[in-house]
Amino acid sequence: MIRLLLLVVAALQVSHGFSPSILALPRTRLAPLRAADDGSGDAESSAATTATSLEEKMKSWEASDEEIRAATLGGVVPGTSIGGGGERTDAFDVGLYIAFPFMVISCLAFVFFPLLVGNIDVTSVGPPPTS
Repeated sequence: MIRLLLLVVAALQVSHGFSPSILALPRTRLAPLRAADDGSGDAESSAATTATSLEEKMKSWEASDEEIRAATLGGVVPGTSIGGGGERTDAFDVGLYIAFPFMVISCLAFVFFPLLVGNIDVTSVGPPPTS
């Protein structure tokens, strides 16, 4: 009875852990920015200057191509073409490149296991228990 109660409590805790919490959602409200329009073109030019400086800042934050290639596995970067071709490589392709050798080796082991099972020495193991 206690085990059943513990099982039910654990199931409720696990199901509650994966449900989205309403209290965890942010409740902030963002108001749109409004520039003071006094009829002069001064506000427009300062907004354009701010936008260009922001773009320059964002470009300085981005990593260069050499930094991206140095930080990746084998230089395969998602979203770029391999060998200068027209196709782009995404994360799915990179995952397949990594998983392909494991898939081929496991498939070959599955196919050739019936041929290899006769070579396995099982004489020292003995018969299985009957009772």
